[in-house]
Amino acid sequence: MPLNFGLAGKTYPPVEATVTAGQMDRFARACGDLNERYLMGPDQVAPPLFAVVPGFPLLAAIVGDPELGVDNPFAVVHGEQEIVYHRLLHSGDEIVLEPSLESIEDKGRNAVFKGKMAVSTKDGEAVVDLYTTVVVRGGGSGAERPASVKSTPPTRGQIVSTFSKRVDENMPARYAEASGDMNPIHLDDMVAKAVGLPGVINHGLGTLGLVAAGLVDIVAGGDIARLRRLAARFTDLVVPGTDLETTVWASEADTFIFETRRPDDVIAVSGMLEVSSG
Repeated sequence: MPLNFGLAGKTYPPVEATVTAGQMDRFARACGDLNERYLMGPDQVAPPLFAVVPGFPLLAAIVGDPELGVDNPFAVVHGEQEIVYHRLLHSGDEIVLEPSLESIEDKGRNAVFKGKMAVSTKDGEAVVDLYTTVVVRGGGSGAERPASVKSTPPTRGQIVSTFSKRVDENMPARYAEASGDMNPIHLDDMVAKAVGLPGVINHGLGTLGLVAAGLVDIVAGGDIARLRRLAARFTDLVVPGTDLETTVWASEADTFIFETRRPDDVIAVSGMLEVSSG
């Protein structure tokens, strides 16, 4: 059944939340990111992807909006994630989350929608903006659509670094508990295989959190305050027990491109990040 393509621009009621030290610590550890700034302590701040924790229930509410028309939750695929950073999140911060549907596109057989989560303090100071692009398989009109115009990719300069990260066997369970994303394809082999997967797969954002730990260390000297924008595309699945290798290229000023590959040389995640000058 096609999605409701006229729903683009819909806004949802804002939700208030309070950030806690325990939430930040658990999320950092779940992502395998042991930067001491994110762990319990007097100068603790949130890790790069932490805003998805209070934002996840609201994104789930968008997906489940009966007006949107997603009738099969297993047809939903997380395609892209972008985070724009304005200010650090600290333990005890009282924040306001404002969800909206930025766009909905008919891709023929499938549909794609982008949700936005604007996060600010209760005083109105911008914290982060999250943009989540979701593919709904079978959610298009079925009509033939013109090919999308592809934007010019950023220029790749010299390789800055390569690094390896391992998705350990327990990562999906840790990430599910820390993030609230209890989708059974990340926790139950039988459910995952029933929908055509090889078994439990890692959360895309869990994989990105693991990669982001290395990216911040390499291009921002471990200083999360320098991060301005992180954008990623999820192009293939990652199973627990996989060793990932990420290559980082310099691009335009203060911009870096990255690709993360599985051992079979398939790209699992690719994207870019922008940092302020150190």
